[in-house]
Amino acid sequence: MNFKLLFFSVAYVLFFISCSRAPEIVADDIVDLSYNDLKQQYITCNGKGVMTAQGKLPWKLNYSFTTQNDSSFLQFRDIFGRRVFFVEALPNEITLWDMQKNLQYDSDSGNSIPILKILRSYDIAQILWGEIPNRFQKFDEESGFERDSNLVNFESSTTQIGMVLDKVIFTLDSIDTIVEFKIFERNYGKANIALLKGIPDQIPLN
Repeated sequence: MNFKLLFFSVAYVLFFISCSRAPEIVADDIVDLSYNDLKQQYITCNGKGVMTAQGKLPWKLNYSFTTQNDSSFLQFRDIFGRRVFFVEALPNEITLWDMQKNLQYDSDSGNSIPILKILRSYDIAQILWGEIPNRFQKFDEESGFERDSNLVNFESSTTQIGMVLDKVIFTLDSIDTIVEFKIFERNYGKANIALLKGIPDQIPLN
């Protein structure tokens, strides 16, 4: 084989391998952005995840989300891809749209799912942006929060913008269920325009 051809072949392979590797996160390169920093710099964020329940009635829902400043919009789908729930978390209220029954419930409704009784709208926005909500943080022990026999825990991973939340675990003793809310994709500075439309005004409130 021609020496020049061999040299360029080896160089090409080495270049391809180096480009295909995931970039190594160096501590000195990490910029630890706070919740307010993220909102100011990116304004919007969208992503995807999965929500699962372990207990007497296990279930799994995939979801997509968009959060803009302190407002959040989440679309949940079942394993067949059918739209089942839509959550609209505005600064002053949280509304759940049951898309199968075509009814909406606010966070004060007795029919509201337990998690919406634990979380406030501001908490949901912080979680979707990648931050542990301020009121759930404990400085002297593991992050978690006890409320009405419900335990909430958080898991984060290191990224280029610091520690980013990627899982929330709810232990709901009242219904003997553990719910995991996982975020596996997050895109800062991007939005799902369809989700930002929110819940239509004509949907009846139960």
